[in-house]
Amino acid sequence: MKRLLSLTLLVMICFGTVSALAEAEWTFPVPLSQLTSEYAILVNRDHKLTKDDKPTNLVSVNLRKRTSTAVQMDAVAAKALSDLFEEASGVTDYTYRVETSDGSWETKQFSDSAGLKLLLVSGYRSYSSQYTIYNNYLERNNGVDDGISAPPGASEHQSGLACDVLSVGYNNTHKYMNESFYETPEAQWMEANAPAFGFIIRYPKGKDDITQVPYEPWHLRYVGREIAVYIQNSGLTFEEFTDEWQEALAAFEKDGGSVQAQLLLESTVVPVAVTTTVLDIYGEDGDPEVSLSMW
Repeated sequence: MKRLLSLTLLVMICFGTVSALAEAEWTFPVPLSQLTSEYAILVNRDHKLTKDDKPTNLVSVNLRKRTSTAVQMDAVAAKALSDLFEEASGVTDYTYRVETSDGSWETKQFSDSAGLKLLLVSGYRSYSSQYTIYNNYLERNNGVDDGISAPPGASEHQSGLACDVLSVGYNNTHKYMNESFYETPEAQWMEANAPAFGFIIRYPKGKDDITQVPYEPWHLRYVGREIAVYIQNSGLTFEEFTDEWQEALAAFEKDGGSVQAQLLLESTVVPVAVTTTVLDIYGEDGDPEVSLSMW
């Protein structure tokens, strides 16, 4: 009798789920469960964290870093970053580009048996630390907020999902980080491959009118592989992506879709995997193009 009751309840739940989804189907390319996870949180000047917001699963990142002080990140993001560093260390040859004095781009070849040498600069940063950094920057910059330093609550570093990554060579020859870092094999490799590990270049070039932050080729933000791959393929900023999926969600609910039912449905599906395929197509930098696909 108990077993019959359990089976009846299971059928009712499944039937209820199907019925709830019958009037609307979630067709957005990224699962709703990914979009509503903590990794998809938008943090900027218009969507600030509070002084009490702090990640609950911070861990120390055991990677080559610029400081002897411990650097912490969200545990999932830290694991993904470790995988990214390991993959980079195995890249012994890489074609990249540098800008010449006349504004054209020249192709160069990186070759080193030790691989690409990434360097972790920073990770999690508390609200109070960001408050100090921001106000010190304003003082040095004659009180002008030019977007380079985020006010407290507006820094992604507080989420534990963001980090700054340079190369050892660049760090040794540059006192400050600026967009010239892009002209290194490490920066261009990260731009092309970070999405496979769940990271995006959070503040892309030419998008500061949307992100409110100047181009930062060193700033990685963990969002999960499915979201990162979609953002890379679409060319959207994280702000634009957030607007896009939230509009899709509003339309889904307006058409009768149930968020709870959709999340329940997705919980029964085996997660897809992201595969990286090297294509027989070569880009402007001379390297084969990489296709990131979800199966």
